[in-house]
Amino acid sequence: EFVDTHCHLEYLFDRQRHHGGFSEYKAKHHFPKSFKGCITMFCDPAAFSSFGSWQDLVTEDGVWGAFGCHPHNSDYYTETMESKIIECLKHPKAVALGECGLDYSKRSKAQPSKQAEVFVRQMKLAVELKKPLIIHCRNAESDTLDLLKSSMPTDWKIHLHCYTGSVDFAQKFLHQFSNLYIGLTGIVTSSNARDVQNLARQIPLDRLLLETDAPYFVPSKISKSHKWAHPGMAIYVAEAIADIKEIPFETVLEVVRNNTKHIYGI
Repeated sequence: EFVDTHCHLEYLFDRQRHHGGFSEYKAKHHFPKSFKGCITMFCDPAAFSSFGSWQDLVTEDGVWGAFGCHPHNSDYYTETMESKIIECLKHPKAVALGECGLDYSKRSKAQPSKQAEVFVRQMKLAVELKKPLIIHCRNAESDTLDLLKSSMPTDWKIHLHCYTGSVDFAQKFLHQFSNLYIGLTGIVTSSNARDVQNLARQIPLDRLLLETDAPYFVPSKISKSHKWAHPGMAIYVAEAIADIKEIPFETVLEVVRNNTKHIYGI
């Protein structure tokens, strides 16, 4: 069995104009029998108050939530927003704080200094609230690692999500933080994503997590008629890891399932 450890159900439902809950969504789309659930992100806190739906969503079977402020939204981080995140994280099915971190790509309008300030605030929050931390790191590996080192205990549970950086930096993250796991998405299924496939080869299986980052990154095996990924497609990430590491598919599912239990308790 498997859990998609990182998706955005709100964005997925919005793009596919789905107005029901997750169970209705599953009934309409193909999900493998081995699918056991997903962790959905709420990382635009400005929208939390209008999310009448977030509580309905995480109350459903097989859906857990994570709450935080994505680096793209750093400019909008306020004390009010922080108290909203804290409030949401009290929900019994809120399993982590995030995604938060640093994004130095062209898509990110927030200044690096502002991103760092908001990231550090949220790291302190994760420790105070005893929640695992989900990290978004794009083109910012060095600064992310430095800030983590100065803010987080080395045994903290950390999910470095949709990692596409170098193997060298991956090893540094793993070495520095004994309970840090690296999430791979459908990118790994693409034959021209050699760097990410090399990550899958080099990172030990007991430090990997499966994620779709749905609705983004449709796995390459899926027909082109599917514009958006959904959480059931994390199975293709597991298949790709098994192929790349030349190990049985069942082994990947079993080990990664244990990793998921270890970091998220689900």
